[in-house]
Amino acid sequence: MADIFHHYHVGLSQPCRSVLMILKLTNAPHEVHHVDFRKGDNKKPDFPNPFGRVPTIVHGDFVLTESPAIAKYILNVQKGDDHWYPADIKKRARVDEFLSYYHTSIRKAGIKIAVTCIFTPMRTGKPAPEEDKQQALKDFDEALARFEGYFLKNGPFIAGDEISIADIFAVSEILQADFSGADYLAGHPKIKEFIERTKAALQPHFDEVFKPLNDFVKANVK
Repeated sequence: MADIFHHYHVGLSQPCRSVLMILKLTNAPHEVHHVDFRKGDNKKPDFPNPFGRVPTIVHGDFVLTESPAIAKYILNVQKGDDHWYPADIKKRARVDEFLSYYHTSIRKAGIKIAVTCIFTPMRTGKPAPEEDKQQALKDFDEALARFEGYFLKNGPFIAGDEISIADIFAVSEILQADFSGADYLAGHPKIKEFIERTKAALQPHFDEVFKPLNDFVKANVK
């Protein structure tokens, strides 16, 4: 029996969702290990990532960190369909371009929304100042505009006509802004269509993978 992928996972983590989605899409044999940072699971001696971060996979005796590297490794092992990480060098370069870019753009802005609107108020017991929330939404809106203007200019998906792992990572990051409780896509109908298109392509796994995020938003975002 082939080695299974042990995936160390937090349901509210954007990169963890992307990795779990790829495991499911490729029918990779896997076991999900839910990590509770509040209990210090990531600091225990047997935690495989020396940096105490998720996602992390263990495949046999091989440990791998960093979600884009994990995604590509899974696809290489599982021989996933070409469109996820295209063999065509220009399409593949477009995927790699986005995966190199998004950390300092929509991911950075989405984290700011989560911290401002949810996690700081939970820690302090005080609601976010309205000006801080509006600034976080403004920064996110600008990141969305840059993403739309460049990465969605040549087709329905980031690499062109077919969905790739870049789209999985993009949608996971964008939907983190649900923490704001705002209609942050009101000025971006093209991105809204892109999200719906990507969701449809990822079913039936999308609803399952994104359930922890959706449940958290329903319970905590007013």
